[in-house]
Amino acid sequence: MIEYLRGRLVAAAPGKAILEVGGIGITLDMPPAQDDMPNLVGQEINVYTRLLIKEDEIYLYGFRTAEERKLFNLVLGVSGFGPRLTLSMLGLFTVSQLYIAVLEENIAQLTRAHGVGRKAAQRLILELKEKLPKAITATDLANNPVSPSGSSVFNDITEALIALGYSGGEAAAAVSKVTEENEKATREELLKLALKKMAGN
Repeated sequence: MIEYLRGRLVAAAPGKAILEVGGIGITLDMPPAQDDMPNLVGQEINVYTRLLIKEDEIYLYGFRTAEERKLFNLVLGVSGFGPRLTLSMLGLFTVSQLYIAVLEENIAQLTRAHGVGRKAAQRLILELKEKLPKAITATDLANNPVSPSGSSVFNDITEALIALGYSGGEAAAAVSKVTEENEKATREELLKLALKKMAGN
């Protein structure tokens, strides 16, 4: 398996990217909403990958983070969820949003994705509810980039805390406090500080 590619981004369009690696242009299928990708054209970037071979064709899927790829692989293992539908879901939800929707059994949220009906959402919840926390940690959630819809670091870390079982109000208050007191802290540092604060309450 190709773990990741590092090369110059030659072109980017919704759901597609071309990466030049060692003089070879490689086309990658990616989640459709990657708003910052066009701004990175001409720059060298890392892309985590998943290679799939179907009949006589080879498909290479690209992801900006290892966590996004983990979620892609997990969803792909659920009956009825092919690569195209799974990519579409990752274009609509951040890793943390999809993670929380599954853990909270939020069928209404999951069925927002085009092509995901109630039965498919129930199947996704049934098959992933126990697997997700083992595969993706709270720290992994906090390390993910902001969503295409513009969610902030604040929202991402708050969602990570909610996924661990804290109430929305408690999580938001803790994240607000540590963010205010540690303006230059990284996502991971802020998450650790928020967890420490929650544990002390």
